[in-house]
Parts: sequence; C-alpha cells; structure tokens
Amino acid sequence: MLPLALYIHFPWCVKKCPYCDFNSHALGAGDDALITAWVEAVIADLDAALPGIPDRPIESIFIGGGTPSLIPATALLHLMTAVHARLKFVPEVEITLEANPGTVDSACFGAFRDAGINRLSLGVQSFNNRQLKAIGRIHDADDARRTIEAARMAFKRVNLDLMYGLPGQTLAEAREDVDTALAFGTEHLSAYHLTIEPNTPFAHSSPERPDDELVADMEDMIEARLADAGYEHYEISAHARPGGRCRHNLNYWGFGDYLGIGPGAHGK
Repeated sequence: MLPLALYIHFPWCVKKCPYCDFNSHALGAGDDALITAWVEAVIADLDAALPGIPDRPIESIFIGGGTPSLIPATALLHLMTAVHARLKFVPEVEITLEANPGTVDSACFGAFRDAGINRLSLGVQSFNNRQLKAIGRIHDADDARRTIEAARMAFKRVNLDLMYGLPGQTLAEAREDVDTALAFGTEHLSAYHLTIEPNTPFAHSSPERPDDELVADMEDMIEARLADAGYEHYEISAHARPGGRCRHNLNYWGFGDYLGIGPGAHGK
C-alpha cells in the first residue's frame, strides 16, 4: 500500500504577491470568523474524503497557501486535533506548515509546535531588499534573518524558499542570496525560477527580468553551490542534506498517493 500525503490549503495572505497564481486572497482586519469557518469547512471536506481512504496511514501533511502562518494558534490546534482524530499517522509523520517572514515570531513558532507541526517552510525568496520590493513581499531582509533564527530555535527541520530570475537581478545577487541562505545551515533549500503566470498582475504588466541565458547561469550556479555544500538535488526545485528530504514533495511528485483538501488544494 502506497503512503498517503495530505495537503491542506489555506487561501489567505496579508497581501497577494503579483506573481502568485495560487488560490489566495488578502485577509482583512477582523476576518478571524472567516478562518474559523475555513477550519470547519476543511474538517467537513476531510470527512467527505474518508470513505475513499479507509485505514490509509498518513505519512506527511503539508499546510500551504496562501500564508498558513496567519492561522491563529487556537484554530490550528483545533484543525490538527480533528485531523489526528480521523486519520492514522505513521510513526514520525512529517507535518509541514508554510510561514512567511513578517507574519510570525518566536511565540507563534512555539504554538505551531504545540499543535503538532514538526517542519517549517519559510517563504524568504530573497535577502535583497530591492528584489523583495520588486516582487511585492511584505518583509525585508532583516525580517527574514530574524525569522530564520527563531525558526531554527523552535524546529529541527526547516526549509528556506528562494527565488531567482527576479526583476533586475544579477548573477552576483543570486549568488549572495544562496550563500546567505546556506549560512543558516537548514537541512533543506528550495530554489524557484520566477515565472510569469496567466491572470496575475505580472502577466498584465511584466517587470524587466534577466534574459534566458542569465537565468540559466543562475540555475547552474545554484545547483553547483548547493551540491558543494552537501545538498542533494532530489526534485525539480528541492535540495536537501542527507536525511533532509521532504517526504511530502516525493509523494506529490508521484512516489505515493496524494489527497488535497481545502479551497484551491488541487491547484497548489
């Protein structure tokens, strides 16, 4: 029996990034009632899926978005308690939550851990303030550094997301981002090429980006840099130190069965 991976989609952000084509929307002040309703809807969605997965053990859970780190601690605990009550987990199940700098602090990380999260994926994207502004991120480089340091104190397993091919980015700037990320010593790094997706603000008004040859040089540099640092390039954008592979990534890309719940889960 193949392992089963569960993806839960949280459809809100502080502000939607202009390159993002996932199902996500800006969350207004005082919208906690929406999150409460979302939790109940996700639990109902899971209940509806249960007849199709009788006694299937869960190997990994990934809570993505959107910005799941906006979920209040009590709501996350309620959700994870409901999931745990309905499903069997394999020993040492991997439970990842996506978080963005600028939306979390050390207290948040403690609450996430108490709710059962054991792996954190941080959407850093860049350590260059000019690049962060160009792609519409709400955090700056100092926010990113503080968040990574706090995450490393709270979690053994941490992934950092980086992007390359950013507006006006040079090869040296891409290298500096990778070297800065490596200095934190996380077990996992993901590097994504900025692509322009239909029906996004960038699709309607695309910023000037590096040409294809320069982007290819960036990709080659990143792969070489990470390989030299002991990371295995085991999936399209994912690099891990020995023992640090993301099990959910492997299941998503066809090494196991995959179940998505929540609005937009099948488009993630």
